Amino acid sequence: MLRKLLFNTQIVLRQQKKLQCTRNLAAKAAAPKILEPVHIEEAIKLEPTLSIYTPELWRRAHETFQNHGLETVNFLRIVTANPTVLRRTPERIISSLEIWRACQFGETLLHLLLTKYPELLDVSDSHELLSHVGFLKSRVSTNKNVWKLLMNSPDLLAQSEKSIEEKVDYIMDVMRIEVPELVKSSGLSMSLEELRCRHEFLVRLGLFKPRAPKADPDEPTTNHKLYQITDTSEKTFATKICHVTLPEFEAFKDLHAREIERKTRKRKEEEDFSDDEE
Repeated sequence: MLRKLLFNTQIVLRQQKKLQCTRNLAAKAAAPKILEPVHIEEAIKLEPTLSIYTPELWRRAHETFQNHGLETVNFLRIVTANPTVLRRTPERIISSLEIWRACQFGETLLHLLLTKYPELLDVSDSHELLSHVGFLKSRVSTNKNVWKLLMNSPDLLAQSEKSIEEKVDYIMDVMRIEVPELVKSSGLSMSLEELRCRHEFLVRLGLFKPRAPKADPDEPTTNHKLYQITDTSEKTFATKICHVTLPEFEAFKDLHAREIERKTRKRKEEEDFSDDEE
């Protein structure tokens, strides 16, 4: 189930604009705990597919979420981004909430996560979710750090443990970046190849110097923060972080890809030769 969850960046960005509108809408309500007809009308303007649902379905879903601590503003943000929630039975909605409560993020943090990414309510396999969250916790130590990771990179739920492991190892062992900085970025949403390419480009420009293995992690560094390296467009990374032109970075990307391909091919040839020797 987790592998089927898709987190398209552009879709999420469009949803965030909708969610901001629903927040403003609910903030204007005289009684924010009550779902007013105007709320429904404005939500339909933002997401026309909501028009097929009856007032009774709206009332039932709103009451269910409200009974579990989510205010009207959160409810509106959720259904605007994930309209199919409205047709779910109260039992199914409650089941989805309980699956996530088992992750032990705490009610406040959980509500923030589900409101930001309502598609997470589509998760139905509690065993798989807890297993994946447990794996993430083994790398970042605490439930709150797992929550921070998911707030920045919800697509981690659709990534394999092997893929995540490789990127965490690279960030911590090669870039020498510690967990507190890692969880404040969406670096794990980036492919290992792209992460390595951006890091290597900074290194070759003399703009990134890894800490010594035994250095104090609290010691100040001139390196850019991980989020500045990973949470930026290619143009912003090139011009604002690396102080070069976008074409220059694109040229390096091509050279770096060929370099990696050449090293991979050479390593495979050496392994094949070794096998023949045996």
